[in-house]
Amino acid sequence: MNEVVIRVRGEYEREVPAERGTARVVVRAQGSEPGPVRARVEADCGTVLADVRAWHDPDAGPVRRYVVDQVRTSVQHPSHKGRPRPPVHHASVSLAVEFDDVARLGGWLSQLGALENVGVRGIDWDLSGEHRREVERVARQEALRQALARAQDYADALDLGTVSARSIADVGLLDTRPAPVAARAFAAAPAGAAPESDDGLGALLAPDDITVRAAVEAEFVVAPA
Repeated sequence: MNEVVIRVRGEYEREVPAERGTARVVVRAQGSEPGPVRARVEADCGTVLADVRAWHDPDAGPVRRYVVDQVRTSVQHPSHKGRPRPPVHHASVSLAVEFDDVARLGGWLSQLGALENVGVRGIDWDLSGEHRREVERVARQEALRQALARAQDYADALDLGTVSARSIADVGLLDTRPAPVAARAFAAAPAGAAPESDDGLGALLAPDDITVRAAVEAEFVVAPA
């Protein structure tokens, strides 16, 4: 009897506690004159960044990284019952600050809650780079072990014997059809980013676990005795 080919997919999923939090913050102001409005935003931005700059250390934290966007300005020309009103000038700047200490992040957000022109758009949770790579490596291996176990289950059901691997690939590479799921291990950020809010900042600090998934396709063969 010719060898039997068994083609299977292995998948693995794991929940891992988040380790890093990147706060997305916006500083904005409005008024009748562009100069004072821009100056107010720049001053408030300096207040927001005072502790961030002091805590910034890419290797030791607690602030691993921060990004400050350029100041954006605009002007509105309102009217009332067809009559023009004085123009309203707007200015804003966005910041992203990555913390590796949730408690320190919470304290910083509480301080921001006292600033009138500062809003928190949300927090993006993630793993550290090194830990992410290790978790994804384990996930890929576990997905392959699941594929092997599944193929052996099929072979055992037909009393065919022990299977051996012929080919292993990311999802979609053993077939020309489009793959419906990701081909490699990845960490999915928690869904449902927190809405922008100027109060209740403590509610933002409820980091969900990071979902790490991996999938693999494999062909196994078995030669019945």
